[in-house]
Amino acid sequence: MTLLALPAMAVAHQEAPRQLRVMVQVIEVPHAVLTKWNSAGIVKGADLHESAVKLVETGEAQIVETSVVIARTGEKALVETIGERIYPTEYEPPELPTNVGITPVDPAFKLPDFTLAHRMTSSWETRDTGSSMEVAPLIDEGETYYLNLRFNMVDLPALTLWSEFVDELGDASVRMPEFETRRWTGALTLAPGVFELCTVFTPKPAAVPAATTRQMVFARCEVLSWDK
Repeated sequence: MTLLALPAMAVAHQEAPRQLRVMVQVIEVPHAVLTKWNSAGIVKGADLHESAVKLVETGEAQIVETSVVIARTGEKALVETIGERIYPTEYEPPELPTNVGITPVDPAFKLPDFTLAHRMTSSWETRDTGSSMEVAPLIDEGETYYLNLRFNMVDLPALTLWSEFVDELGDASVRMPEFETRRWTGALTLAPGVFELCTVFTPKPAAVPAATTRQMVFARCEVLSWDK
């Protein structure tokens, strides 16, 4: 049996492109606590992540999302956890006949009572909800970690009632989705295996005047060793 020759870089571990594990974690903390940390001068990403995790352990904060993907240095990788939400965007109203014939009109003829139940959906759209992360990590000769990152979170917290119609056949009300999108795109220079704060999201407020929490987005990048 003849084996196919493998590329030289794939045979020698030391010459193979190294793989990196990229983790993005979103932790929701009280707004007042985040303000206190900023006032205290806590600026290192590792210190902020440690403080946020301690709040999670006491129940004062919660981990909203954790995304992990492995990519080779200098190459892109994408991970998605989504649900496809299909929703109507346009409705076609009912129409009366436009053709006029020579048949005598029946005296008993009566136009139908057009209601919301007679409307027809004429256009639909699809929106991906969930989380997605696209990364492009790189290690240079000086063992500096560079990370290009695109991170998205899309939720469907509610449906807005536009017109209500309920009859003996059921509920035919028109409801349109309200999507909440949180997105960050940028480039980072990271220390190996250390969390850094990318950005802070402000959740959509459930009530006036504003949301009482903030979502801290952390990123970490570490090389996977060949050691067994």
